[in-house]
Amino acid sequence: MSVFIAIAGLLVLVAVHELGHFTAAKLTGMRALRFYLGFPPPILKRQYGETEYGIGAIPLGGFVKIPGMLRPEPGDLYDVEDLLERADDLSDDDATAIGVALDDVRRHLAQGRHDAALAALPALRAAVEQAAPSISELQKRRAVRSMDRLEENLDPRAYWRCSRARRLAVIAAGPAANVIACFFILWGVAVHGRPDGSVLSRDVAAVIAGSPADHAGLRPSDRLLAVDGRALPPLRVRDAIERSHGRQITVTVERNGHRIVLGPVRTKVIDGSYRLGFSFQAGLKHYSFFEAPLASASFMWDLTTGTASALADVVTPQGRSQLHSTVGIVRYSADAADAGTPFYLTLLAYISLSLAIFNLLPFLPLDGGHIFLIALEKIRGRMVSRVVFERISVLGIALMVLVFLIGLQNDLSGILTPAR
Repeated sequence: MSVFIAIAGLLVLVAVHELGHFTAAKLTGMRALRFYLGFPPPILKRQYGETEYGIGAIPLGGFVKIPGMLRPEPGDLYDVEDLLERADDLSDDDATAIGVALDDVRRHLAQGRHDAALAALPALRAAVEQAAPSISELQKRRAVRSMDRLEENLDPRAYWRCSRARRLAVIAAGPAANVIACFFILWGVAVHGRPDGSVLSRDVAAVIAGSPADHAGLRPSDRLLAVDGRALPPLRVRDAIERSHGRQITVTVERNGHRIVLGPVRTKVIDGSYRLGFSFQAGLKHYSFFEAPLASASFMWDLTTGTASALADVVTPQGRSQLHSTVGIVRYSADAADAGTPFYLTLLAYISLSLAIFNLLPFLPLDGGHIFLIALEKIRGRMVSRVVFERISVLGIALMVLVFLIGLQNDLSGILTPAR
C-alpha cells in the first residue's frame, strides 16, 4: 500500500506542475487545447470552450497541450507533400490544385507572412477534400492532421507568437506551482508536527544488518522503553549504551502492544563508540499557525541550498552516487509513508521543491531550457532557428537520459546490495 501512496504522491506533484503551466496560459490569453491527468488513451474527457479536459489511462502525471511551442516552417506540411508524391490515382487537375495551394502556404511561411499563410490554409484544405475520392483514407487523415497542426501553430495566441513576458510567465509557472505546493505542505506539517532530528522519539527507525541490535532481534518501529531495566529518555539511551564498554546489556521494547526484553547482547565499537547499531526515529517539532510560515520558508531555503550544492557536486563520484531515478524516489517515499504521515509529507514537499529546481536547469526540454532561449532571444533580438532548437533539445535529452541511467544504477545497486 505504501508503494501506491508513494506513486500517487509523485503523480500529484507532476499534475500540480502541469496545472501551473495551464493556469498561467489561461490567465495570459495563450491557447491551451488540452489539460490531462495521466496520458491518453482517455478514460474520460469533456470539452469546455476551446480546451479538452480529460483523465488518461496511463498514470504518468499529466500534460498540457499548448500549440506553437516551435515556430512553423514550410516543411511542416510534409504529409501533404507526401500525398502528392505517392497518390498515383490523383488526377492532373487535383494534383495541380493541391500543389498550387501548398506552394502558396509554404511561400508565405518562408517569407514570414504567418497571417497570410493561415488565410491560405482553407484553399489547401478544399483542394485535399476535392481529391478525397482519389486518395486513401490514411493519406487523407495524415494530410488533414498536418494542416490542423499547422493551423494551431499559426494561431495568433500560439506560444511562439506571444510576447516574451507571457511565454516566460507560462514556462515559469510550472516550477512556481511546485514551490508553492512545497511551502503549503510544509506549513501544514509544521503546525501538526514536523520531523526534526534534534527531537528524538522512542521509536526505532533503522537497524544495521549484522549489528548487535540485529542479533538481539530489534526491529524498526519497535518502541524502546528501557536499557538494563531502567527507563531512559532517548538522549540518555545513547549514553547508557556507550558506557557499557562492550559488556552485555538488555533492552526493553514495546512491540504490537507487548513489552519484550531483548538480549543480553554485547555492544561493539561502531564509528568510534560502543553501540548496538540502531537509530531512533526523528521526533516531531510543533509550530504555531503563525510561526509555521517562517519556519517553512527557512526549511525550504536550507533544502534549496543543499540541493544546489548536490547538483554542483554531480561531476564528482561522490556526487553521482547521490543521484536517484524514479525507482529510488518511490522506494524512499514508500519508506517515509511507512514511518508516518509527517515523514511522508515532508519528503513529498522536498520532492516538489527538487522537481522545481531540476526543471529550472537550462537544458531543453526542461522549463529552464525554454527560459534560457527566451533570454537568448532577448539578447539576439530574434528567436533561434528550428534546427538550433532541435539540436539543443537532442543534447538536453541525452543529458537527461544519462542522469536517469546513473540514478537507476544507484537505485538498483542499493536494492540488490543488501540481498547479497
